[in-house]
Amino acid sequence: MTQAAISGRIASLESDFNKPLFERDVREIRLTPAGRILLTYAERMLDIGREMRTALQGDQALAGVLRIGVIETIVHTWLIDFLEHLQSGHRALEIELTAESTQQLHDRLRRGQLDVTLQTDPVLGDGISNLSLGRMPMCVIGRPGDGWLANAVYSFTQLSEHPILTMTRGSQPHLGLLDVCRREGASPKTIHCIGSLAAILRLVRAGIGIAVIPAAAIRDELQSGSLIAISTTSPLPPLRLTASYRLDPRTDANTIVASLACEEAERYARKVGASLALSET
Repeated sequence: MTQAAISGRIASLESDFNKPLFERDVREIRLTPAGRILLTYAERMLDIGREMRTALQGDQALAGVLRIGVIETIVHTWLIDFLEHLQSGHRALEIELTAESTQQLHDRLRRGQLDVTLQTDPVLGDGISNLSLGRMPMCVIGRPGDGWLANAVYSFTQLSEHPILTMTRGSQPHLGLLDVCRREGASPKTIHCIGSLAAILRLVRAGIGIAVIPAAAIRDELQSGSLIAISTTSPLPPLRLTASYRLDPRTDANTIVASLACEEAERYARKVGASLALSET
């Protein structure tokens, strides 16, 4: 569009709303308070438009390379089913997969090194949108050979006498543990923050400590009895999961794949039940 056409559109909007939308001086233009309000509605209208196209194009075959980043919790729960469903419906789509912490995935998405991330927190930034993937209940786990865990309900004051393992520092599991301890007046002697779920499980089995992790990620271990869930007097906050994706004016592929991830998360929640996963529907 030409500058004259853009100026005409702005003038038409200002006339329709009977309010100035920009403050103008010789060096720059800035949105007025009314302009900032209108901008939020305009962005919502664009988001609805993208969602509408995604809903109507959901069966459209995707092609090309799509870079997806995930956290380990999703790797250990519904990622394989998601990839199988995705590639069975879009055989020409090539997936490049990265598994890292939420903080690392946020950074790579903002830098344009990833197209879609499946992790724990919304990514804030221009040209990035977020969808909820539901929640996963957290639990405290230990090894069955530890006699002190037999048939009892423990406060976090009692549990704090033992080393506690959880995910990376500043992650939702880590902050949730600190919040429950604060509310109960507990002061954990040792908290180990470890980025690898497999490493946490190995350390628990070795008797290094107990752990705070999503119950769904160790579903098989809990069912087999190789690890046990410890009953607590206060519930831990659930792990909130988010699909974040870059908005690309050239293609709706990122939006479609993020929406398909939401569908997969809902299928998983229906399959395993509310004790392991909760959908947003």
